[in-house]
Amino acid sequence: MLNTTTVTTDLMIRPQSAAPLAYAVSQLGGVSCLASGEVVADTYVSVEVLPDASAQWTDYIAKNPDVVSGLDAVYGDASNVACFNIGGSFSCSVNILVGQNWIDVYAQGLNVEPSASNEAVVERVDPLILDIVNTVKNTPAPGPAWVAPTSTGMLPADCSVYASADEFRAAFGSTGEILISGDSDGDGWGIDNAGWAMTGGDRCVWAPESTGQTWPFVVTALPGGEWAFDTSARLMAAGGGVSAVAQGSTDIDRATFGCHVYSEFCTLDTVIAGNWVQFSAEKEILGTEHDVQTLLISIAERAVGRFSS
Repeated sequence: MLNTTTVTTDLMIRPQSAAPLAYAVSQLGGVSCLASGEVVADTYVSVEVLPDASAQWTDYIAKNPDVVSGLDAVYGDASNVACFNIGGSFSCSVNILVGQNWIDVYAQGLNVEPSASNEAVVERVDPLILDIVNTVKNTPAPGPAWVAPTSTGMLPADCSVYASADEFRAAFGSTGEILISGDSDGDGWGIDNAGWAMTGGDRCVWAPESTGQTWPFVVTALPGGEWAFDTSARLMAAGGGVSAVAQGSTDIDRATFGCHVYSEFCTLDTVIAGNWVQFSAEKEILGTEHDVQTLLISIAERAVGRFSS
């Protein structure tokens, strides 16, 4: 299936998955898995399954007119299949509703003849997709949904609790109007967005109005996500991606810091009252990694004192 000689399977732990958003599906009792090639770069199949997602699927249909439902669906009760051969690079994106379960499959680096048509690519992945759909169909109904411990604290409803416009200007050397918003990460709507909405996750962005879509500072938070922080921190630390950091607030239970080549951002990940709160800033704007770490710690320590006010 994949254009590679060695395949590894694991939880979906790519660098971009070291974020609260990536764990929302799992927190809801779903599945996030990845089969990747160790020899050929960009060769992998990812599978996510989100239970009880029929309401979120309705939002997906509204944004994706290519969804086919009912008897005409290629797979399940409704599906959207898009496979391409672009210059000999093969990929497939498949979204399926089976009962109330939303399945998302993405395949990159498929082992297909270079001249294959888009339809031939679809035929190549068909056995895999059918197997995944049947597995989901035949899986027993899940038990009760996970509930965060009662000790979990509330997250701020207002993004300015993390940083006001004046505080952003002072920290990032900006002038003029600052836009602060809870952003939905664009107009697209996929399974990760659905999981994020279902968990009540927060995403706040700060940007000078003059820069348009440039967001030098972002805060994301997964309610009750302490377990996910610990999982991510263990995996990232093992690969040298993050390290534990000391900070002065007793309201921050623990924290890690790391800078990521793939995004040019540095992140301070924290556990605050049982929640995973991630503070991210663009390194180029602020200077050294130490400069970014110092700033993000100061923002987190100031913000946590406002959480209950």
